[in-house]
Amino acid sequence: MGEWNMAMILAAVTAIVLAGLLASCKPTPPAPGGEGDLAVTADTPRSNDWSSPRSRAAMLRERNKARAAYRYADFQRPEPLQRCFTEAMLFLYDRRLYDATTRRWRAAEFLDAGLRDFGGYDQVVLWVSYPRLGVDGRDQFAMFDDLPMHHAGDGPPAPALKHWGDVCHARGVRVLIGYNPWDTATDPAERHRGGMIELLRGCGADGVYLDTMKAVPPGWPEAMRAALGRPIAFESEGGPPPAAMADMHSSWGQGYPVEPPDRFYRDRYWFPRHKIFLTSNRHSRDHWDELRAAFFTGSGVVIWENVFGNDTRWPGRDRALARALLPIMRATWQHYGSDDWEPFAPVEDSALAANRWPGPMGTLFTVVTRGGRAYDGPIVAADPALTYVDLLTGRPMEIRNGRVVGHLDARGLAAVLAVDAMSDELRATLAKIAPGRLPAWEALDLRRVPPPADPQPRDRVSRYHGRRPADLPQGMAWVPPGRFAMQVAHKWHGSTCSPHDSWPKGGRVCEMPGFAIDRAPVTNDEFAAFVTATGYRPADPRKFLAHWRDGRPPTGQGGHPVVYVSLADARAYAAWAGKRLPTEAEWQYAAQGDDGRPWPWGETFDARRVNAAGHTLAVGSLDDASALGLRDLVGHVWQWVDDEYVDEMNRFTVLKGGSFHRLSADQSRWYTPSGPLPLNSHVKIALLDDAAIDRFATVGFRCVRE
Repeated sequence: MGEWNMAMILAAVTAIVLAGLLASCKPTPPAPGGEGDLAVTADTPRSNDWSSPRSRAAMLRERNKARAAYRYADFQRPEPLQRCFTEAMLFLYDRRLYDATTRRWRAAEFLDAGLRDFGGYDQVVLWVSYPRLGVDGRDQFAMFDDLPMHHAGDGPPAPALKHWGDVCHARGVRVLIGYNPWDTATDPAERHRGGMIELLRGCGADGVYLDTMKAVPPGWPEAMRAALGRPIAFESEGGPPPAAMADMHSSWGQGYPVEPPDRFYRDRYWFPRHKIFLTSNRHSRDHWDELRAAFFTGSGVVIWENVFGNDTRWPGRDRALARALLPIMRATWQHYGSDDWEPFAPVEDSALAANRWPGPMGTLFTVVTRGGRAYDGPIVAADPALTYVDLLTGRPMEIRNGRVVGHLDARGLAAVLAVDAMSDELRATLAKIAPGRLPAWEALDLRRVPPPADPQPRDRVSRYHGRRPADLPQGMAWVPPGRFAMQVAHKWHGSTCSPHDSWPKGGRVCEMPGFAIDRAPVTNDEFAAFVTATGYRPADPRKFLAHWRDGRPPTGQGGHPVVYVSLADARAYAAWAGKRLPTEAEWQYAAQGDDGRPWPWGETFDARRVNAAGHTLAVGSLDDASALGLRDLVGHVWQWVDDEYVDEMNRFTVLKGGSFHRLSADQSRWYTPSGPLPLNSHVKIALLDDAAIDRFATVGFRCVRE
């Protein structure tokens, strides 16, 4: 078959495929790392013939713009959103965001660092729920309310969200609140709208980030405008279908392909004023091509450096590229929102790809190299009536043989602005936005930063020196010394924990000295004796002993395990009692003994031996004793341990045993595991402060003495 016929067939097949893609009204969201049906590359044939695939796409776009169902006429987006090209996803347990010593949120300091490191954040998403939602019955809205207050100066403390909203808005940064539609076990879905309205009213946030969603919940835009007197923006985690686009102001380009960066994102073409924030791989630290793709397609980027407790800080190389590109993107925001932009405009060499963006400054061409190699030569055809300016250097470009000539570094890009003539206004703009040159790409070791391998050391005093005393304190059991092969099953729930996977196959061998451990969790009556004797009251008393009445345990519940105590509250009790909290290894060794049993009573789970009442029971109520006579180890209340892992970004511990709080099997998999857990399991729990957010209806503790 001849070359000409083959080319014709390939062009026809490509046209059919592209037309099918563009006609789809409900795209399948891309899997991480996959294209789905949202993107095609620059390999799509192009010509001035209306029968070409690109021209078909233009015709389909015009048709779809006119469809009443898509409400394209309603695509009026606020100018501040159109100017947004960076969105910071803020995991509010990040130590960079809150100072537990001064009890101050560090919003101003964080925004200052963002300006220094990235060139500034345009929008932030405030996130608090996953992966802690489900430890007890608290809903997502209560978790926001329970964040530590902001203390500054002599004035009254401010709610956390109010502080973040005030500081961000004072600096022109937009604020979105994270929303979890799957949180229906703790709060019926029909109450979510009211809960979100109250959060928005309290902090003045600009919009809502819709976790796991592709469409705005029915009635939300109208109800929120009526209740708040202002429009609310919505952003989806998934790519919205066209019919949902009018109400969806922005979305994440999650899993969108960015390498090579010469990409065509359908929604950017159909709906240019819809903002897409690229996050091709949330756990990656390599964002160079993501930034190139954002610049090429007029998208934004998600800056997410703490992914639910995973340290994913950007390398200096990519931060420098962001600082260089963002001033240009912000200055040309109206070009990126043009209805008439042209994907894959004609270029002078197949090693390049360009998009053409008309706008008030002239005509912008965003150009990338397709092969990853450096390029010197002609870029686009020159109109002799126009002047072509390099927005990177801020200087006019050379015209040679009717073509604009320039240089692109390896894995680089170019920004060419065609104008009628250089003006003083343009020169002033160039002086502000042109970086001079881009940082050079270099190969880096971008492996994920691991969490701490060992807990933070704590001062401990040994009373028994590993030898059993003649008289054990009442209610305690002796754990004899021995060797213990510790194995931990850490179920992935948003982030990694300590490096258990690197331990030897049979477990990490621990030499355990003898120690004494409480046979049962500390009870309400025992904790009440501590409060009475010491007058203990935490600095932030919210949720402290929330189940008590008038400062006393509920009637008939004195023998139930105490709950609504933070890690600091538990440590304070233990110190008063001359004890301390157990390490995870001590808790597990005491519970399992030296035979590694998964359950206190043996190898097989027995539902009769765990709390199925849905609330606390008196300690020792069930026949659940371990070999050493310990009670209430699994399925009663989660139990704090003394291990505390701290690094620059995160502070966390683990909870052992599970609790009486059980979610049905049909509830969302995004909830924290619930119900009884095997002895070798744990749940990682991010810590914030001795505050309401760290006090749970399902978490208690027991003590040891060594």
